[in-house]
Amino acid sequence: MHSVVCVFFAVLTLAGCASGPSTKKLQTKVSSERPEWIDNPRAVYSDTQYVSAVGYGADRETAEKSALGSLVAIFGQKVSGKTIVNSRYTEAVRAGKVLVEEDSAVQRAVTSSWDQKSIIGAEIKDTWFDGVKTFYAVAVMDKAKAMVLYSGLIESNESTVKKMTAIPISERNTLDAYTRFDLAATIADTNNEFLNVLSVVSPGAAAARRGTISTGDDLRLECRKIAENIPIFISIENDRNEQIKASFASVLSAAGFKIAKQESRYALRARLTLSETQLPKNPNKFARYLVEANLVDGSTNTTVMPYTVNGREGHATLDEAEHRAVRSADKKIRQEFGNAFSEFLGKQN
Repeated sequence: MHSVVCVFFAVLTLAGCASGPSTKKLQTKVSSERPEWIDNPRAVYSDTQYVSAVGYGADRETAEKSALGSLVAIFGQKVSGKTIVNSRYTEAVRAGKVLVEEDSAVQRAVTSSWDQKSIIGAEIKDTWFDGVKTFYAVAVMDKAKAMVLYSGLIESNESTVKKMTAIPISERNTLDAYTRFDLAATIADTNNEFLNVLSVVSPGAAAARRGTISTGDDLRLECRKIAENIPIFISIENDRNEQIKASFASVLSAAGFKIAKQESRYALRARLTLSETQLPKNPNKFARYLVEANLVDGSTNTTVMPYTVNGREGHATLDEAEHRAVRSADKKIRQEFGNAFSEFLGKQN
């Protein structure tokens, strides 16, 4: 941990310069003389010191985004969009789940990168308007500063991954362990993208770390192993032909979890309620359905995830309306519960 703190002190002096595009208001130049950096940015921003890229657009903002996107593309095809920092990683940093508590400047660098859809350590150095319809911008990254910054981020991220996955065997097959490995996989994915950047700004520094950091695929494999060893018991009151139970079971099985045949630590307990409802001037019969479910941790006897779905179906007969209501509940659960369950897992820890 001491080495991580040392890296943060080094990064602290750089993060202010690495918080995404420069917040300074550049004066867009308008002149008849086309700047040299438009056609050859390396002539102005030397390859020995910078990584640079040019973008253009109908307005300045578009040109700057284009330049940053072109800069991102230099760091490998795995980098998509305009930023290599995804939302879940950013939220983990904001929440203090990644080991950057010692350095709020690094937090600002990461969150600013996400907020501005940019890349950590990049800045817009110059802009130019041709006086007709096109704006140009050049985005650069200082290699020396980026080497220290990304080396520090990679080391702190790997320390976070190791800490998150250091789980005693007795607590391995739990939802807590699953969510920790799942978040660790996201952090590892981001770390490998950071390594792509480092390989451009400092190939030697990247080579020294390649093969020593965790991979998201390996951690997701551990997630699947954990899920396979977590039985979840499903109990539904007033279920009709166990149709609602089958709905929940389908979603949990698709997520990799085991459906228990008897009571277990984790249980999904739900109740199906059907009630007749009237609509004015409508001759059909209507049945309202309500499914109230709770995912319960039996070790603490607490609800860890509530879930509710409801709706209404109609038909000429009440019996058929109720059948339709159950089918509708089945469909909604299969379509929506998976997203709710994934969101629940993603917010843990």
